Amino acid sequence: MIFVTVGNSIKGVEFHRLIKEMDGIARDLNEDVVAQIGTIEDRPRHIQSFGYLNYVEILEYFKRASMIVGHCGVGTVIQALTYGKPIILVPRSKTYGEHIDDHQAELANKLRGREGIFVVDQMGQLRDTILEVKHLVEEKGLKPRFSDERKRLLAFLQDYLRGVKRTRVREVQTMNGGRMKNEDSNHRQ
Repeated sequence: MIFVTVGNSIKGVEFHRLIKEMDGIARDLNEDVVAQIGTIEDRPRHIQSFGYLNYVEILEYFKRASMIVGHCGVGTVIQALTYGKPIILVPRSKTYGEHIDDHQAELANKLRGREGIFVVDQMGQLRDTILEVKHLVEEKGLKPRFSDERKRLLAFLQDYLRGVKRTRVREVQTMNGGRMKNEDSNHRQ
């Protein structure tokens, strides 16, 4: 089973491109595809899908999957590698209204080339990448060993997230004349 996840999303910022592409690919695969599609209302025709499940239920899909296809969320990457599953990252794009910025593409580029991590830059590459990963899993026994790289990858992700947070704080400060805006600052005690 291939597990597809779009992560958390809010109405109006869905990852339609990934689900539409996977729906087209799924009808030609000899493997079930299950997708977590968030707030997407148009249900795919060739994929079993659901909006959201609790954390324990989602982990069962990670455990049972032969591979993960998903957005480039840190939690998704960590879970895939924790369970020894290859992951195909398809970053959400600001250009397509799938996210507020392109931090997922930035993260995907930093993860590119690590064992068990495959990055799809153009949706048209997804089918071939899935077939390549299927071959590596079935014929070559690909099973990423997250434990081998766990400390380095976690340290990298922590540093990356700290950098994103610092960038966001600077952006907010710039928008607010060089200081953090605090809603409670108008209330004096």
